[in-house]
Amino acid sequence: MAVSWSWKYYNTNNSAWDIVVSDSNLIGFYGPDGFGSPVQVGQFQDSIHIRTSINLNTDACPPPHCRNTKYISASEISIAGGPTQTLSASVPAETDCLKITLTSDTPVAATNVRFYAFDGTTITNPPQNCNVWAGEKGDTTWTQIHGQQNALILTDHPDPATEHVWYVFMSVSPSATGAQTQFAVRVECDLS
Repeated sequence: MAVSWSWKYYNTNNSAWDIVVSDSNLIGFYGPDGFGSPVQVGQFQDSIHIRTSINLNTDACPPPHCRNTKYISASEISIAGGPTQTLSASVPAETDCLKITLTSDTPVAATNVRFYAFDGTTITNPPQNCNVWAGEKGDTTWTQIHGQQNALILTDHPDPATEHVWYVFMSVSPSATGAQTQFAVRVECDLS
Protein backbone atom coordinates (compact mmCIF):
# COMPACT_ATOMS: atom_id res chain seq x y z
CA MET A 1 0.00 0.00 0.00
CA ALA A 2 1.46 3.36 -1.06
CA VAL A 3 0.17 6.37 0.87
CA SER A 4 0.94 10.04 0.31
CA TRP A 5 -0.13 13.31 1.93
CA SER A 6 -0.61 16.71 0.32
CA TRP A 7 -1.15 20.04 2.07
CA LYS A 8 -2.46 22.90 -0.06
CA TYR A 9 -3.97 26.36 0.18
CA TYR A 10 -6.52 27.72 -2.28
CA ASN A 11 -5.36 30.24 -4.88
CA THR A 12 -8.15 32.78 -5.39
CA ASN A 13 -6.48 34.07 -8.59
CA ASN A 14 -7.09 30.90 -10.56
CA SER A 15 -9.64 29.09 -8.36
CA ALA A 16 -7.36 26.11 -7.80
CA TRP A 17 -5.78 24.30 -4.84
CA ASP A 18 -2.24 24.97 -6.07
CA ILE A 19 -0.41 26.73 -3.23
CA VAL A 20 1.58 23.72 -2.02
CA VAL A 21 3.02 23.16 1.45
CA SER A 22 5.94 20.72 1.47
CA ASP A 23 9.38 20.05 2.94
CA SER A 24 10.71 22.85 0.73
CA ASN A 25 7.67 25.18 0.92
CA LEU A 26 6.84 25.96 4.53
CA ILE A 27 3.91 27.76 6.15
CA GLY A 28 4.89 31.13 7.60
CA PHE A 29 2.82 33.35 9.90
CA TYR A 30 3.42 37.10 9.58
CA GLY A 31 2.33 40.49 10.85
CA PRO A 32 0.22 43.30 9.38
CA ASP A 33 2.73 44.29 6.69
CA GLY A 34 2.69 40.84 5.08
CA PHE A 35 5.54 38.52 4.22
CA GLY A 36 8.57 39.03 6.46
CA SER A 37 6.79 41.33 8.89
CA PRO A 38 6.90 40.19 12.54
CA VAL A 39 3.89 39.23 14.61
CA GLN A 40 3.87 41.16 17.87
CA VAL A 41 4.29 39.11 21.06
CA GLY A 42 0.84 38.20 22.40
CA GLN A 43 -0.89 39.04 19.10
CA PHE A 44 -2.01 36.68 16.32
CA GLN A 45 -0.77 36.70 12.73
CA ASP A 46 -2.29 38.99 10.11
CA SER A 47 -1.08 36.98 7.12
CA ILE A 48 -0.11 33.46 6.11
CA HIS A 49 2.47 32.87 3.39
CA ILE A 50 4.46 29.98 2.01
CA ARG A 51 8.21 30.51 2.26
CA THR A 52 10.92 28.36 0.76
CA SER A 53 13.20 26.38 3.08
CA ILE A 54 16.12 27.10 0.75
CA ASN A 55 15.74 30.88 1.02
CA LEU A 56 13.62 31.84 4.00
CA ASN A 57 13.29 35.35 2.58
CA THR A 58 11.41 34.16 -0.53
CA ASP A 59 7.62 34.32 -0.61
CA ALA A 60 6.59 31.21 -2.57
CA CYS A 61 2.86 31.88 -2.80
CA PRO A 62 1.29 34.16 -5.40
CA PRO A 63 -0.73 37.21 -4.36
CA PRO A 64 -3.25 37.42 -2.79
CA HIS A 65 -1.44 34.67 -0.85
CA CYS A 66 -2.98 32.16 1.52
CA ARG A 67 -6.25 33.15 3.17
CA ASN A 68 -5.39 34.23 6.70
CA THR A 69 -7.38 32.66 9.54
CA LYS A 70 -6.82 34.74 12.66
CA TYR A 71 -7.83 33.73 16.18
CA ILE A 72 -10.03 36.43 17.77
CA SER A 73 -11.58 34.51 20.68
CA ALA A 74 -12.46 30.90 21.54
CA SER A 75 -15.38 31.01 19.07
CA GLU A 76 -14.46 33.87 16.71
CA ILE A 77 -12.26 34.29 13.65
CA SER A 78 -11.16 36.99 11.22
CA ILE A 79 -10.60 35.78 7.66
CA ALA A 80 -8.20 37.61 5.35
CA GLY A 81 -8.36 40.78 7.47
CA GLY A 82 -12.14 40.90 7.38
CA PRO A 83 -14.55 41.55 10.25
CA THR A 84 -14.86 39.24 13.23
CA GLN A 85 -17.14 36.28 12.55
CA THR A 86 -18.46 33.48 14.72
CA LEU A 87 -17.14 30.01 13.88
CA SER A 88 -19.90 27.84 12.39
CA ALA A 89 -20.59 25.11 9.85
CA SER A 90 -20.04 27.68 7.08
CA VAL A 91 -17.33 29.89 8.69
CA PRO A 92 -14.61 29.53 7.64
CA ALA A 93 -15.28 28.26 4.12
CA GLU A 94 -13.26 25.35 2.73
CA THR A 95 -11.33 27.77 0.51
CA ASP A 96 -10.17 29.69 3.62
CA CYS A 97 -8.53 26.58 5.08
CA LEU A 98 -5.49 24.40 4.64
CA LYS A 99 -6.59 21.34 2.64
CA ILE A 100 -4.95 18.14 3.89
CA THR A 101 -5.37 15.16 1.57
CA LEU A 102 -4.43 11.54 2.18
CA THR A 103 -4.15 9.49 -1.02
CA SER A 104 -3.69 5.74 -1.21
CA ASP A 105 -3.28 3.35 -4.12
CA THR A 106 -5.74 0.97 -2.43
CA PRO A 107 -8.88 1.93 -0.48
CA VAL A 108 -8.21 2.57 3.21
CA ALA A 109 -10.15 3.89 6.19
CA ALA A 110 -8.58 6.77 8.15
CA THR A 111 -9.47 6.91 11.85
CA ASN A 112 -8.08 8.40 15.05
CA VAL A 113 -7.01 11.45 13.02
CA ARG A 114 -4.97 14.01 14.98
CA PHE A 115 -3.50 17.41 14.03
CA TYR A 116 -1.07 19.13 16.38
CA ALA A 117 1.86 21.51 16.77
CA PHE A 118 5.12 20.49 18.40
CA ASP A 119 8.71 21.70 18.76
CA GLY A 120 9.76 20.10 15.46
CA THR A 121 11.72 17.34 17.21
CA THR A 122 9.71 15.59 19.93
CA ILE A 123 6.01 15.10 19.16
CA THR A 124 4.96 15.36 22.82
CA ASN A 125 6.70 18.72 23.31
CA PRO A 126 4.75 21.91 22.64
CA PRO A 127 6.08 24.38 20.09
CA GLN A 128 8.65 26.72 21.61
CA ASN A 129 7.67 30.36 22.26
CA CYS A 130 4.39 30.33 20.37
CA ASN A 131 0.75 29.50 21.01
CA VAL A 132 -0.93 27.58 18.22
CA TRP A 133 -4.69 27.29 17.81
CA ALA A 134 -6.55 25.32 15.16
CA GLY A 135 -9.93 23.96 14.12
CA GLU A 136 -11.46 21.76 11.49
CA LYS A 137 -14.05 23.27 9.14
CA GLY A 138 -17.36 23.03 10.96
CA ASP A 139 -15.87 23.44 14.46
CA THR A 140 -17.48 26.14 16.59
CA THR A 141 -14.46 26.63 18.88
CA TRP A 142 -10.69 26.78 18.45
CA THR A 143 -8.44 24.15 20.06
CA GLN A 144 -4.96 24.90 21.40
CA ILE A 145 -2.81 22.21 19.76
CA HIS A 146 0.36 21.93 21.88
CA GLY A 147 1.96 18.52 21.48
CA GLN A 148 0.51 15.17 20.47
CA GLN A 149 -1.42 14.87 23.75
CA ASN A 150 -3.31 18.11 22.96
CA ALA A 151 -4.12 17.36 19.33
CA LEU A 152 -7.10 18.63 17.42
CA ILE A 153 -9.19 15.53 16.71
CA LEU A 154 -10.21 15.54 13.05
CA THR A 155 -13.18 13.74 11.53
CA ASP A 156 -12.75 9.99 11.14
CA HIS A 157 -13.21 8.56 7.64
CA PRO A 158 -14.23 4.96 8.48
CA ASP A 159 -15.27 4.03 4.94
CA PRO A 160 -12.36 2.79 2.79
CA ALA A 161 -11.47 5.14 -0.08
CA THR A 162 -8.40 6.09 -2.11
CA GLU A 163 -8.67 9.74 -0.99
CA HIS A 164 -9.58 11.42 2.31
CA VAL A 165 -9.70 15.22 2.78
CA TRP A 166 -9.74 17.47 5.86
CA TYR A 167 -9.94 21.29 5.98
CA VAL A 168 -8.04 22.90 8.86
CA PHE A 169 -7.63 26.52 9.97
CA MET A 170 -4.75 27.75 12.16
CA SER A 171 -3.58 30.80 14.03
CA VAL A 172 -0.30 31.49 15.83
CA SER A 173 0.76 33.96 18.53
CA PRO A 174 4.41 34.29 19.60
CA SER A 175 5.23 34.45 23.30
CA ALA A 176 8.78 35.72 22.73
CA THR A 177 10.52 38.02 20.25
CA GLY A 178 12.50 36.75 17.27
CA ALA A 179 11.92 34.09 14.64
CA GLN A 180 10.23 31.03 16.12
CA THR A 181 11.95 28.05 14.50
CA GLN A 182 11.13 25.29 17.00
CA PHE A 183 7.63 24.87 15.66
CA ALA A 184 6.06 22.35 13.28
CA VAL A 185 2.61 20.88 12.68
CA ARG A 186 1.77 17.27 12.01
CA VAL A 187 -1.17 15.06 11.13
CA GLU A 188 -1.42 11.40 12.15
CA CYS A 189 -4.04 8.72 11.68
CA ASP A 190 -4.62 5.00 11.81
CA LEU A 191 -5.16 3.28 8.47
CA SER A 192 -7.10 0.07 7.97
